[in-house]
Amino acid sequence: MFLKEYINNIKTDKSFFENKSWLNREKLIEHFEEKKIPTSASEEWKNFRTTKLNKINWEVPNSNKEIIINEEVKKTKNSIVLRNGFFDYELSTFRDQGGISVDSIEIYLKKNPSFKKKLYNNPKKYAENRLSGLCDDKPISLLSLNALLNNGIVVEIEARKKISETINIVNFSYSDKEDLLINPYIILICNEASEAAFQEVYFDKNCWTNTFLEAYIEPNANLSFSRVQKSMQNSIKTASFNCHLKKDAKLNLNIYNRERSKEDIRIFLKEENACANVSGIVVSSAKEESDVFCKIVHEASFTNSDQKWRLLSSEKSKTSINGKIRVNKGAKKSNASFSSKSLILDERASSFSKPELEILEDDVKCKHGAAFGEIDKNIVFFMQSRGIKKNEAIIMLIYAFINEISKSAKVFHDDVIKEIEKFFVKVKANE
Repeated sequence: MFLKEYINNIKTDKSFFENKSWLNREKLIEHFEEKKIPTSASEEWKNFRTTKLNKINWEVPNSNKEIIINEEVKKTKNSIVLRNGFFDYELSTFRDQGGISVDSIEIYLKKNPSFKKKLYNNPKKYAENRLSGLCDDKPISLLSLNALLNNGIVVEIEARKKISETINIVNFSYSDKEDLLINPYIILICNEASEAAFQEVYFDKNCWTNTFLEAYIEPNANLSFSRVQKSMQNSIKTASFNCHLKKDAKLNLNIYNRERSKEDIRIFLKEENACANVSGIVVSSAKEESDVFCKIVHEASFTNSDQKWRLLSSEKSKTSINGKIRVNKGAKKSNASFSSKSLILDERASSFSKPELEILEDDVKCKHGAAFGEIDKNIVFFMQSRGIKKNEAIIMLIYAFINEISKSAKVFHDDVIKEIEKFFVKVKANE
């Protein structure tokens, strides 16, 4: 069934929502139909073209469609596998780890009915509250689309449980032609004093993958989360990561964003001493775009946040980061920082960095900075004089450039190095 037909059907046929009793169908349909797919008219989307998303008549997959899974997915340990956006229990191996459970949202709500009030049911939850007073829900219309199209799963870590090994969330999506719309919907709950590390990876072919992930980190819990795109064959990715942190909770978020990808990150430090550290590598090649919007909201006193970004543009491509820090009234003694560095590998390439501060409270510390540059030819010449080939010298300098970011998480670092190697092979082939 295609998207337009699907939307028309769910307006009248309640059977589409048999497993979504919590969903405010009318409100979310109205939101998506009115706001539609975001365009560059929205500040958060100005650096990512969505023209193609509007041109294709996207097909909505069903959970029963069979696809051939590659061997790398099958061999992944401690995995939670999503096949075309739907949870695949048989392929997943997370059961080897104690202290973690995965349920559909419907089943989870039967066990925990009070959680219903936290679910995304109203666009106002993540709408942009502009300084002008406008509540702008245009940038987040794809969240409503996702909630309408997928039943979703809840991944929960037990209270006071420390998971020793990284859990891999594997998104495998495949279509014979470029018209399949994939909507992974994941809710991640780290209960009080728990500790876990997740790595989310993507293998996409001929798809538009529209991911929606909400994380709730309870008091004294610690979450490390990495997102890496391993394969993007004729695909587009729009992803949202929305995280809520309670007292003394910690988040370490690592992002590897590549061409034809848009990442939207919103983090809410809701109680005292909540802390978020975000680092990311944004790369692009050919004539493509790689764009990230990251907003951290300080809602309580003594909260801390730090953003570090490295951008790498080659050929005629564009990379961009819009990093926003908002300190609300009452968030005294908060500390926030943003920094980005862009490395441009071709005179035809470009990079964009926009730090933003919205400070509504005094007695806080906030800072931001952005830098742009090219490979230093003098350093390359010096390295050549020591017997290092030019291409090898450039690669070594780029590894040093990204190492400041990736080295903080070993699994993330290892995968990013592999992806950067593939990136250089691709760029060299296009020369």
